Amino acid sequence: MTKDLVVLVPDKDTKFALEGILRRHYALHIRSIEYDIFVHPQHDPGVYKKAVDFLRPFLNLYRYALVLFDREGSGQEGKLASQISDDLKNQLERNGWLKRTEVIVFDPELEIWAWVNSAQVAQTLGWNDYSQLKNYLVQQGLWQKDTPKPQRPKEAFELALKSKRIPRSSSIYKAIADQVSFSGCIETSFEKFRTILMKWFKEG
Repeated sequence: MTKDLVVLVPDKDTKFALEGILRRHYALHIRSIEYDIFVHPQHDPGVYKKAVDFLRPFLNLYRYALVLFDREGSGQEGKLASQISDDLKNQLERNGWLKRTEVIVFDPELEIWAWVNSAQVAQTLGWNDYSQLKNYLVQQGLWQKDTPKPQRPKEAFELALKSKRIPRSSSIYKAIADQVSFSGCIETSFEKFRTILMKWFKEG
């Protein structure tokens, strides 16, 4: 029996985040789906260069394929995220996934999804509230005061944890995905992700 979705990601952080998001299918306004998430052993460059070969054995086992990875660290930093995703999507479609695949490129990295103005985000990172956390990162030069997200999301995420002596762990990404309202995420690639899922797995 074919499953609904196969997902290829570059690391455990992304896998744990997606597991937290997908199990809250009701918050995405999609039906419950059967899926598997695979981590490419060569991380972001491996996903970009070898997704076609990695996913080929799954062509007849899943209805759809979704590929996610960071622009930064992929080896394609000279291109826009939209160019990278279009290039890889075209390759996948030519290799059997026609109208059954999409590519999401985090710009610059996965952590851009985590920065939602939410008490849950702050508390998961060890802070009392979000404004206190933002002010600290502004003082450290990692966040421009009048912007909704830090310009260096991964470094900001790691410093927020380090300052509270919380070890970095993939489970932190899942904890955020388990709790935070998706309506608060105003990031372009997340909107693309949500729109794709709603198209493929509409409720009802």
